[in-house]
Amino acid sequence: MALYSKKTTLYAKIETTSGTDSTPTAAANAVIAYNVEITPKADMKERSAGNADRSAYADIRGKSAVDLKFSVELKGSGTAGTAARWAPLLRACDRLETLNAGTNAIYTPAATNETCTIWVNIDGILHKVAGCAGDCEIDLTSGDVPLLNFTLSGVYALATDSVIEAMTYDSTVPVIVKGTTTTFGSYSAIIEKLLLKFGNSVVERTSMNATEGILAFIIGNRRPSGIMTCEAILRATSNADFWSYFHSGTSKALSMVLGATAGNIVTITAPACILSAPKYGDRDGLRTFDIEFQMARSAAAGNDEMTITLT
Repeated sequence: MALYSKKTTLYAKIETTSGTDSTPTAAANAVIAYNVEITPKADMKERSAGNADRSAYADIRGKSAVDLKFSVELKGSGTAGTAARWAPLLRACDRLETLNAGTNAIYTPAATNETCTIWVNIDGILHKVAGCAGDCEIDLTSGDVPLLNFTLSGVYALATDSVIEAMTYDSTVPVIVKGTTTTFGSYSAIIEKLLLKFGNSVVERTSMNATEGILAFIIGNRRPSGIMTCEAILRATSNADFWSYFHSGTSKALSMVLGATAGNIVTITAPACILSAPKYGDRDGLRTFDIEFQMARSAAAGNDEMTITLT
């Protein structure tokens, strides 16, 4: 029987105990995901002992894990203060969730780590991946659907045949990236694309007591950064001397508001962006800047490099 690529479903649920399957359900934890890639990987151990001939002994499977890669729409839940379906994925990417009922959901860099369980059903082949942690990029391109691009790793388990379930997805429609209120410093640049990277270093927690030699994955270090592609402008343009900001190391705040309907408004702020030298580009004969920047800590306590707020 042929399997269809489009018949791919994904569930995600935060774990109470890291590395223990949290059993997500199609009704409560289904996430609309694009371009889902799942790659099991194993540390195959060679047995190269000497013998009377030159034939190798059979390899033995060692530590085993799974890499996952997919994109999710950046949108609200439809109700202010209620977590979006993708929230467990963001929390597994080193983000602390704060829910204020009826007001907002706030995601800030976390002081401690969480993991989630992800199930992927590929037209009847069910992969259950526990202990997931990973990295994320926010892709904001003018005129396109805003996306969260996830790359996560989790613990391998043998796939099973399981009839693909009917999923219950949220009904919120993402807001196209247009009509935003976006400023860099105090300047409203003519921005084509904004890419915000969490910059997480994903580390395996190896354990000889774990079934597959890995208890779960965890975020080690992080170095968030971004790239802004915008129309090039002269240094004399008010509040837009990017060359001077790079030269002096002056930090600038980034702010973006997308959407206007309660329950589906996304606000992203980064209070201390440190610019690299602008790179010249060309778009249909127009000069552009590709401006890379670090999102640094702002307050003394830290954990404030970038904040995502849903209202």
